[in-house]
Amino acid sequence: MIEKKYSELLRIKPKPDKMTFSECSSGLRARFDRGLLEKHLPVTSGVQKGDQSLLEVLGVVIPESTREALKATEFIGVYGRIVTSEDFPNLLCLQYLYVWDYQAVPAHEADYEPIFVYVDKRREYAIYDLAHYCSRRIDLSAPIKGTLGLRMIPGWHSFLPAYITDGSRDNNLNIQPLSDQHLRSWWSIPEEAPRLKIVNHLRDPFQLQAPGHFMDAPDENAKTMCCSFLQIENAMAEFDDPRQGIIEGVKRAFANCVGLLAFYRIGAFIQLLTEMSDIGMLKVPLTSKGIDLVAISNLLRDGLVSLTNAGRQFFEDFYMRQPSEDEPE
Repeated sequence: MIEKKYSELLRIKPKPDKMTFSECSSGLRARFDRGLLEKHLPVTSGVQKGDQSLLEVLGVVIPESTREALKATEFIGVYGRIVTSEDFPNLLCLQYLYVWDYQAVPAHEADYEPIFVYVDKRREYAIYDLAHYCSRRIDLSAPIKGTLGLRMIPGWHSFLPAYITDGSRDNNLNIQPLSDQHLRSWWSIPEEAPRLKIVNHLRDPFQLQAPGHFMDAPDENAKTMCCSFLQIENAMAEFDDPRQGIIEGVKRAFANCVGLLAFYRIGAFIQLLTEMSDIGMLKVPLTSKGIDLVAISNLLRDGLVSLTNAGRQFFEDFYMRQPSEDEPE
């Protein structure tokens, strides 16, 4: 059963003349500038209709609980503000939070997905949420062919870099002010799962690193998932065939992020595979009984973990971020 207890806190609507923008660290200032936020809003795909599209395409292939959660999920909107720093006077950080009232995988009320865009006179790059608040960076000013943007992963609501076609592009996204009143309301939600858990990097986005994490103190599960996704991301860039790339990435993640001596990490790894299965990306014959390091190793060895057709289509036009040592100057 889908339960939404915090709609009022999520959909807070302070009066414009009562909004403030002071939730930032010392030496930083925040403001709302609709024109600049619209100008630098990243190109995205799937934000508005991705969950419903997943439901229509996969239907009974995904678990019933996931189908029910996708049906109940509503995109609330994108919220933005601009943060500047005395230490980096020529650099702007445009903070965007994409907010849904529910997330299907893993299922819980409220979901917030960050994209921070950094702009100065010579570059423009974004740090975005790849999965479970793992931060990645993409250079938006790189000379490339096509329209580079971020494709929302349905069910998860996190993002993958991709070339976005005009037909799949999100249009008419209305940017609402990301005010102190919104942040405090979302931070105040008493339950952990629906609460906005990004705090310090919202107040000071100039300390955020990528690869890294949007949360202040990610736990061992979060670190394991981020490590695993980095392995998958790197493998995807090496292989032309996404089926081969993602399977090789899963194998590397198991070897490098779990390993034979880190049994305490197996739960996070299984959770990641289960979530990728629940959103129709992977076919994984996992059960709740008898799963251990040997069982996972055998699944990977015997080729029983595979990319679905839907997963292959999703990874088409995948864009591998370019390594860069640029930091705020």
